[in-house]
Amino acid sequence: MAEEAEKKDSSGGSPMKLIIVMIIGGVLLVAVSIGGVFFMMKSMGMLDGKGGGHKQEHASTSSRPAIYYPLEPAFVVNFKDRGRTRFLQVTMDVMTTEQAILDELQKHMPLIRNNILILLSKQDGEVLQSGEGKEIIREAVLKELQTIMTEKTGQVKTIEALYITSFVTQ
Repeated sequence: MAEEAEKKDSSGGSPMKLIIVMIIGGVLLVAVSIGGVFFMMKSMGMLDGKGGGHKQEHASTSSRPAIYYPLEPAFVVNFKDRGRTRFLQVTMDVMTTEQAILDELQKHMPLIRNNILILLSKQDGEVLQSGEGKEIIREAVLKELQTIMTEKTGQVKTIEALYITSFVTQ
């Protein structure tokens, strides 16, 4: 009988202790995982109601809902790339929180389309191929829209954001 007790002690303990240790380890692993997910979500701004960690966020202080408006038809321009004529087709949507701004936007659409087409046709082919270049173009078009709308309406920051919804070069 004494030999059996020695065998149990030398084998590392009872199977019940091993099960308890494994359960506690599993619970700790799950708790650490959940904590890590919450930490990452918090650091990306996903838990504070501000959206994800996207580069392009609108800074609207208004509590009004966003209104999206497509700039249609798509903008199609030709541009030079290493001596060759190439084509660009871009579809964009604007975002504002006021319907009156969209009414003004529609009223001045010929001027807006003219200025955007000229701006797009001046772009360099290498710039158009890069992700950073697309962001530069988006920001330039947004700035042009805001300038036109400020001049025509007298209001600053009428168009809050611009989104490129399609971008094709050929």
